Amino acid sequence: MSNLPNELRVGLESIDARHEEFWALFEKLKVASDAEFIALFEEVVEHTKAHFAQEEADMEGYANKYEHEQEHQKALEEMWYFMDKAKNGKLFFAKAYVKDRLGDWFRTHLLNMDSDLARVIRLRG
Repeated sequence: MSNLPNELRVGLESIDARHEEFWALFEKLKVASDAEFIALFEEVVEHTKAHFAQEEADMEGYANKYEHEQEHQKALEEMWYFMDKAKNGKLFFAKAYVKDRLGDWFRTHLLNMDSDLARVIRLRG
C-alpha cells in the first residue's frame, strides 16, 4: 500500500488503485540512487503506459476523451525524453524532472482530468 494522499483519491476503486501503484513507484523513484534510477524510471514509464491504456478503455462516450488522451500522450513523450537523457549520460536532468515536474504533473492531471473522468464513470453507474 502506498501513501497516496487522501486529496489525490477520486473515490473510484479502479482509478484509485492505479494511482496508488503509480504513487508508490514515484516515491521510490524520487529517492533512487544513480545506480537504481534508470531501471526504476523504466518501471514507472511501463506502469504509466499500462495505466493510461486502462484508463482510456474507461473513456467510451466521455466528452473529454480526446483532450485526456492527448494529455496522456504528452506525458509519455516527456517521460521518454527524460529517459533518453538519463540513458545518454545526463542523469541529472532526468532526476530533476522527476523531483521537480513529474509529481506536480500527476497531481494536476489527477485533480482536473481524472477526477472528472471518475465523476462521469460514477454517473454511468
